[in-house]
Amino acid sequence: MRSFAALRMTATKRMAESEKRKSSASVRVAGPFYGRVVPAAIIALVSLVVFFPTFKVYFLADDFAFVHAFHHLTAADFLRLLHSDMAQFVWGDSRQEFRPLYSLYYVIAYHIWGLHPWGYHLCGWLLHVGVAYLVFLIARTVAPEDPWFAGAAGLLFAVQPPHAQALSLIVGLMAESFPAFLYLACLLAFIRYRSSGRTRDLVISTLAFFGCLLSKESAVTLPVMLVGYDCLRALAGREGDLPRQDSSARRSWWGLLAPYSVFGVLLAAYLEWRHLAFASFIREAGWASHAKEAVTSTAGFWLHFRHVVARIWKLQVFNFQNLFPYPPVVQVLVLILFGLWIYQLWRRSASRQTVLMVLYFGLVWYLITNLPYLIEGYVTYHLYLPLAGASIATAALASVTWRAPGELRRSLGLGGLGLLITISAVRGWTENREYARFGDMSASMSRALAKSLVEIPKGSFVVVWPGESKLVSSGWGEQILPFAVQPPFAPTDLYSDLRIVEHPDLSCCGVPEWWEKTRPVLTDELDRSPGEDLDAYLFAWDGGDSSFRRTRCVLHKEQVRARVTRILHHPPEDVGSVTDEAAKRLVGEIGACIVDAAVTTDSHSR
Repeated sequence: MRSFAALRMTATKRMAESEKRKSSASVRVAGPFYGRVVPAAIIALVSLVVFFPTFKVYFLADDFAFVHAFHHLTAADFLRLLHSDMAQFVWGDSRQEFRPLYSLYYVIAYHIWGLHPWGYHLCGWLLHVGVAYLVFLIARTVAPEDPWFAGAAGLLFAVQPPHAQALSLIVGLMAESFPAFLYLACLLAFIRYRSSGRTRDLVISTLAFFGCLLSKESAVTLPVMLVGYDCLRALAGREGDLPRQDSSARRSWWGLLAPYSVFGVLLAAYLEWRHLAFASFIREAGWASHAKEAVTSTAGFWLHFRHVVARIWKLQVFNFQNLFPYPPVVQVLVLILFGLWIYQLWRRSASRQTVLMVLYFGLVWYLITNLPYLIEGYVTYHLYLPLAGASIATAALASVTWRAPGELRRSLGLGGLGLLITISAVRGWTENREYARFGDMSASMSRALAKSLVEIPKGSFVVVWPGESKLVSSGWGEQILPFAVQPPFAPTDLYSDLRIVEHPDLSCCGVPEWWEKTRPVLTDELDRSPGEDLDAYLFAWDGGDSSFRRTRCVLHKEQVRARVTRILHHPPEDVGSVTDEAAKRLVGEIGACIVDAAVTTDSHSR
């Protein structure tokens, strides 16, 4: 009986393997057109519909800064970027950003598209489709027997709502899409190398890693991701993924570890180059400055441990709000759907390979790709790369249910995934429409300001007040000054021709840098000869007719100095720093001075 049961088990196993081979063969018979071209076309078409509103989004926030900085890049400037801080070149402050490929993209794009934002957005959409297609290819490579799973992963990634910010901002292409494309290309080529042993795949993976290092600092996590994939293979026990090499030496530990040496050398060279340029490897001065205290004392350890935990918690709260940016009812529906899929994964006792894929592309991928953002500011488009793995994990989770017997389970798997894709697409389209609205505001405000400043005599004192601008209140009014009134957005450098004090929310700088720039302007104007008046202009935004209302008057220097001193509690030349609230009150008070003086002058003239 035992031998019969064993024979029966062996026969069943062989039949399963035969069915698996037939399934794989059927996939291959489908040919490259249905297997690759059709999924790419569907991904491109659906993402075009969802992100079509972004094609009309005007320059926003950082877009002004990068186009201004790189529209006329010289060879000397590019060579300088190979050993200096890109942020210093663009904004004039230090952020330890080594990203020379940024400059090449912007100088090429400007020579092609000029100041037509739709051209930049077209490039962004095409690259986004390329990234989504790489997600599809990675899913197809790790599970070649299930093309539905791969197609669902690529399509789900393509329509994720957080991508609205990455595609609506022109800077999103180089900030997220391009590094993500190289990141995924590196992983895909590495996966293929492990499956085939071809040196060509290892070379492609290495070159993609090199390009990724030159585009964004988060590339340093790539070697960890590759090690994680090898752990996935080892735990899954998929011998078919191992290199098909005859030499037993190459199948040894050396054959497994040797490829890492290439990535290790590149990573070590990159970190050393950063250290030479910035005296820092990976901004450790910002996150490891108190490491000695944490190691040498118990109180210090718990203090910094609580700080790290709080930082991690805040990041997860921020991520959750952006990963599920739906009304409460829809959030509950989506979470219930995930709960049912996880229950099916546990109840059906899915294959080890599927469980490990869900854990690797879901949990491990998410943790690794989020590591850099524990020391960065919270930005929605930072979820671009984490969502690549999350999309594959979600499709793998749903596939367990749709492959289960029973019409209800298939509907729960395929129908639920289709519902999730639809909800994501609708939400993404809605957010893209909102960014298009901000783009219209940015176009109106920046163009109106440049047009108005042209008419002002050089050297004039000008205060710029945003009024009730929804663009500024939304947080997307940054970078309008100075870049929107400098070449190539204006015929001449209007900002340098005038003595401008702008509202801090319109400035490219943080409040400390804003005050460093504003204080000399104020002190120079207020230190005029005794009795000399101040000829001033106020530009106040009027959202009703989308224009800046201009007010001109002659101010008494002593009156302005008194108001400024009252707000700052000291004369401006004696104040080293100001708060955000004090900065806004200061600009508002100077604007009020101009309005009051203009009203007084009008009443006297009458």
